[in-house]
Amino acid sequence: MRTLATLALAFGLTASFAIADDLKSGPAGKIGGAFDVKAITGEKAGKQLCYVCKFGGEARPAAVLVFTQKADDNLVSVVKAIDEVQKSNKDLGTVVIGVSGVQATDFEKIQATHKLTTALTVAVDKDGPAKYDLNKDAAVTVVVYKKGGSVTKNFAFKTTKEAAEKAKDIATAASEALK
Repeated sequence: MRTLATLALAFGLTASFAIADDLKSGPAGKIGGAFDVKAITGEKAGKQLCYVCKFGGEARPAAVLVFTQKADDNLVSVVKAIDEVQKSNKDLGTVVIGVSGVQATDFEKIQATHKLTTALTVAVDKDGPAKYDLNKDAAVTVVVYKKGGSVTKNFAFKTTKEAAEKAKDIATAASEALK
């Protein structure tokens, strides 16, 4: 009986880890299209614009969209990893989009401390663009896509800490999308 209980517990723990790893958020095949943000930092600071449109108009070979529900040091780790790729690959489009309560002041504080290259923005639609199917359980959703909108990699994390732990994988996906 004890063996059966142990097996049941082990299966239950394994199943819960599998479910945690299977968090889905964001588009899988093709990006959801245009959406507006208010730029908090970067060359377009203070303006409302569509970065997906900007990247498309500039014929960028690849882009990274980071949707976040939280602005903290873990998010900074993710953005710094992407910044490193962008610094050596000027054609990569990168933008962070604050959703679900992230405010301009949150990003202003981060920028003052960390001087990030990637533009920090806040979505005009508070919960982000509906066509992007963002999961409310995902604190961070990263969408890497190629010119034309084909998604090459999609990441979803329940916490910004989980995202920070995978920052190198995100940076690698961004580099590979440029090839």
